[in-house]
Amino acid sequence: MGALVATTAIGTGTAAAHEARNASHFHFSPASIAHHRFVLPSETLPPWSYLDGDGSVNSQPPVLTFNVPPGPLREVIAAVARVTGFSIHASRPELLDIPSPGVSGRLTPSDAIAHALDGTGVAFHLTGAHSARLDIAGLTESVEVAGEAAPLSSPKYTQPLENTPQTIVVIPAAVLQQQQVTTLSDALRNTPGITLHAGEGGSGAGDNIYIRGFSAANDVYIDGVRDPGVLSRDMFAVENVEVAKGPSSVTTGRGSAGGSVNLVTKRARFSDSGAVQFSGGSADDRRGTIDVNRTVNDSVAFRLNGMWQDSGVPRRDVVDNKAWGVAPSVSFRLGTATQMTVNYEHVHQHNIPDYGLPGTLPALADAAGITVDDLDFSNYYGLADRDHQITDSDVVSAIVEHQFGSRANLRNLTRFGRNRLDLVVTPPRAATADNAASDPGFDPTRPQMRRTDTKYRNLDDRTVTNQTDLTTMFRTGRARHTLVTGLELTHEDQPAYSVADTYANGRPPVTSLFAPNPDDPYTPSIERTGATSRGMADTVAPYVFDTVELGERWQVDGGVRWDHVAADYTAVNAPAAGEAIGETTRFSRTDRAASGRAGVVFKPTRQGSLYAAFSTSFVPLFDGAWGLTLADSGRNANVTLPPQKSRNLELGTKWQLAGDRLLFTTAFFQTDMTNAKTTDDAGNAVLAGDQQVRGVEFDVSGSLNRRWSLFSGLSVMHSDVQASGNPDEVGRQLAYVPKLSFSLWSAYALPGDVTVGAGAQYSDGYFFDNTNEISSANRAAIQELTKYWVFQAMASYDVTRHLRLQLNVANLTDARYVDRGYRGHFIPGAGRAIVFSPVWSF
Repeated sequence: MGALVATTAIGTGTAAAHEARNASHFHFSPASIAHHRFVLPSETLPPWSYLDGDGSVNSQPPVLTFNVPPGPLREVIAAVARVTGFSIHASRPELLDIPSPGVSGRLTPSDAIAHALDGTGVAFHLTGAHSARLDIAGLTESVEVAGEAAPLSSPKYTQPLENTPQTIVVIPAAVLQQQQVTTLSDALRNTPGITLHAGEGGSGAGDNIYIRGFSAANDVYIDGVRDPGVLSRDMFAVENVEVAKGPSSVTTGRGSAGGSVNLVTKRARFSDSGAVQFSGGSADDRRGTIDVNRTVNDSVAFRLNGMWQDSGVPRRDVVDNKAWGVAPSVSFRLGTATQMTVNYEHVHQHNIPDYGLPGTLPALADAAGITVDDLDFSNYYGLADRDHQITDSDVVSAIVEHQFGSRANLRNLTRFGRNRLDLVVTPPRAATADNAASDPGFDPTRPQMRRTDTKYRNLDDRTVTNQTDLTTMFRTGRARHTLVTGLELTHEDQPAYSVADTYANGRPPVTSLFAPNPDDPYTPSIERTGATSRGMADTVAPYVFDTVELGERWQVDGGVRWDHVAADYTAVNAPAAGEAIGETTRFSRTDRAASGRAGVVFKPTRQGSLYAAFSTSFVPLFDGAWGLTLADSGRNANVTLPPQKSRNLELGTKWQLAGDRLLFTTAFFQTDMTNAKTTDDAGNAVLAGDQQVRGVEFDVSGSLNRRWSLFSGLSVMHSDVQASGNPDEVGRQLAYVPKLSFSLWSAYALPGDVTVGAGAQYSDGYFFDNTNEISSANRAAIQELTKYWVFQAMASYDVTRHLRLQLNVANLTDARYVDRGYRGHFIPGAGRAIVFSPVWSF
């Protein structure tokens, strides 16, 4: 790390001398910091800069590693000033006697000061490029960190968000709290270009995400490690959400054709805080969370997050979501340069899953011109006594970080994850004469729905991962390098068990299309059939990234990752009569693929950057919506065909506006999958498809002033199936790609401790397959429901410094729309919901 440049003016005369006598300052000279060298202000230097050993200027705010123990604020601030080179002074000397929680982790200088003040009642504002003033909270002009977005959690991203040549949207904790977000799906509504899939076959109501038209169901990560979760992820232990758009296998590994989602978990920190929240509202919504962080001593901190929920869904009968979770975290300071954090999270969910309304209606209804618009959107076509989704998720992580002086950092993460799923769900399918013998109560003169096309899933997925990253900073000539080298080792084991209703107690009856009865008496007899499958994959992946700064205006980024993935799959058929075990078949294949990214950034001013970037990804065909999948219909293809590959070209610009409080991004992109899986004339799977998505995205996040925050995005996309084995797809729009999507959230702090907020999401519509087929009036009606506006609002009042009351209203206009879609069925969006939430902080 080069030496920080103090560009703030040095006061002269009586006023400056008086302030020096009456305030406490921390300003460290070259003699006190061996690796920092200070210079006087100069108009030729950018406001945010530090000097390297040869005197060249670097204009990027550094991300530094802090390990400052708790203590009096004067000691903690002094230590922060030593690391950052900031000049920090307090308006009142007595403030420096207040206990501080200390600072730990990888932070920008301003974020480090904010952490040092956490829970002290002291706030700060920047008085210059490298100076700050402390005062009693409420007396400062602003307590915001100006111009410095939080560093991305992955060490593979070495630069702040504004200098990273890729569209990355960070959904912060403040937005999640203001909106009362409880699920990942709801969090992702805050960024455009993302749609949700309703699930097909045995896929349940999980996080089936599409980013820019490509499935990202397997591209969800927790602290940078792939999570094979088969549940709707809860947000009670999540700090913020990072959405990286465009192919990015180089940073995350296989997959990520359209992008990836990373959940940054809440970790123990060296400060004391606590909050308890209860929520209640529409559809019997009941939820409670707790978040308590305590410093045990100078070397140990503990944090506990917990959640309990029992809630229905507005405008959906029967659907119920019951869950509880616990997430403890412990941080250890192992000397002055090493920190270790151990996190654990357990989530149990026992839900009644929802497959919504039918995509195909009974023939009698079709002939009469009936569509879903004529149905009650609360209709539930499953069976309350049979349908269920029980999940148990366990994730334990150990993260060790060690700082080698100021120029190297080593990080090792070890993760064990396990997800178990027991799912029985009834898709809404039309009863027909062909199935009359299987469907009791069938009447050809009435439009009816069957309950025997049941889907089952019984999975037990386990993953062990170890990631090691070494970050070093050095020079070659006048070029400054931030080099990351690393290795990822992963073992995935995903057994699945076939289950079915034996109908030992009879078969479930059909029900009315218009007035289904989910409480029809029925006793299921669900047993394992004896058929099983087991997929295993071992990954070895070395990688290297280098950010090269060529003076203060130019930056070049490059990275390459090489994956060796060996997959084995065993399928066992149900045993025939008299057999102990059925026929066993084994498959295996090994994929070796390199993925990379390259980017260049030009900064015409300190506040702005222009960039160009290119990246690639690969998606093995054994990666299905439920992890490692080699189903009967695709075994041969999945074993013999190589991965699908994608590439992305992106041109963009990022600007810090409104006094560096607001980050505005514009990006033009084009993503191509040139060997997409398709079928030939004989019905064989081949990699002959060509799919393209191109468009422009606008994102803005931050604060317009100290009271008014804004988080918004707009995406305009054009998608095209350019080649396919199915001629009906060629020239059509890619499924799940809205041409226009928009999201907005804004909050304003009124006088009198009141905050109000409002937001909207918009989609101009999309299709559920690549043929864009609208073969009936009902399908046309459903497609129209993918075009919608949804509005929400909130208001909160700080009754005391410990008690906040918050009211949220979702779907203000009670709009009817498709939340998640699929050709066979769609899940309607929740109706209007009112939720009241008192929050007690301590």
